[in-house]
Amino acid sequence: MLLIALVVLNAVCLISGLLFNAELLNMAGADIPLKQLQTLEIYSQILASASVCLFAWRMCIWAHRRWGGGQYIGLSIALSTIVAAPATWWIQGEAPDLIAEKFPASLRVYSLYAYVTKKGLLYDSLQIPGVPYQEHRDTGDGKAFIANLGVLMSVQGSYVEKIDQNFFGFAAAVFTGYTRRNGDWLYGRIQDEVVPQIEDIARTYAKLEAFRAAGLPGNEWKPIAWPKAGEELGYEPTLDDFARSIKPGLRSRQSILNSAEVRYFAREEMGPLYVNGMDVLASRQQFDKYLPGIAKNMAFDVAHTDIHGEQGLNVLKNMWFVPWTLISGLFMGALNLVGLVLSAVEKRGLIQGRRRLVRLGAVVVIIIVPLIYGNSIIQSAGYRTAFRSVEKGPTIMAGIFHWAMSAEAMLYDLTKPLLKAE
Repeated sequence: MLLIALVVLNAVCLISGLLFNAELLNMAGADIPLKQLQTLEIYSQILASASVCLFAWRMCIWAHRRWGGGQYIGLSIALSTIVAAPATWWIQGEAPDLIAEKFPASLRVYSLYAYVTKKGLLYDSLQIPGVPYQEHRDTGDGKAFIANLGVLMSVQGSYVEKIDQNFFGFAAAVFTGYTRRNGDWLYGRIQDEVVPQIEDIARTYAKLEAFRAAGLPGNEWKPIAWPKAGEELGYEPTLDDFARSIKPGLRSRQSILNSAEVRYFAREEMGPLYVNGMDVLASRQQFDKYLPGIAKNMAFDVAHTDIHGEQGLNVLKNMWFVPWTLISGLFMGALNLVGLVLSAVEKRGLIQGRRRLVRLGAVVVIIIVPLIYGNSIIQSAGYRTAFRSVEKGPTIMAGIFHWAMSAEAMLYDLTKPLLKAE
């Protein structure tokens, strides 16, 4: 009865893990912010903890069958769960952050390059010569490649060397394509998040002017003491502070929008989306003329990212979170698959004297099948050129990357129909 329960649980974990990894690859193949990716972290921790516990339970059953003490199987399972579940939960959740914090500066820089490269590939503003990503972007091959791009570029391919020669120019070209493809979204973001607050400032200013004209006290002009160039203001003014700081006597809406206060507010709220002289109330068609300036601002910000600061750490986590979770998912899936194979042969009485052979066979199948399945991007001439240092590096490291990408692609293509049905 206990073995039947293990088989059912192994099957549930295996299917859940396949669906989770497929959905993770889907998200990795899109421009998803780190925070949104990390919402999946709890699911990966649950699946990992469950898989390790099931493996531990099987070991407990095997140990008691070999050395006796069957009456204590329940206690062994309980103790193994108390140890394995929290430990796996912690490792799965904390390991990526701990690894990222210890990364050397060079790897942080390469992860930054990979972050920009990924955007360029996703928005068709960049092509790596000879790498057929665009042809396979919706297949497992393309999604596995884009998901592992941070790892690939962190081990120094020749493509990284080219980027290093002029990173700002490379980033500017990428973000030019990005802003062109996302003009509607960028404009909508400004209209939704910034324009309403600017209109609130204008309305508040109009009320203050009316009260001043009526001679009501408490509505005096209170200009903000603007800092010198290169200095910080030191605090965050409220919308009312901005309205009270605008010079009295302005009569047109445009003059209010052109005030130093409104421009300062827009610059702080919009960040790289703000271009000097921008009309924040411009129409969608007029907004297009600001896109090249926005692209340059984005490229400047990225090129001047503090790799040792919070932004640099976030970029590193963004590029390594998915590969770590996928590798972990493959490992846990392998545990579940081996568990199902052992359960099947045990049920039929085929494991007597062949336990080691069955284990070895299961491991060989798990390793060999993805390599036979292959990955069209890995096999392309452009990939071998752009990431040749992976090929020339340690054989084990190159083999792990290639096996992982092939396995992820194969499982995604097999699971995709289930994901659609779900």
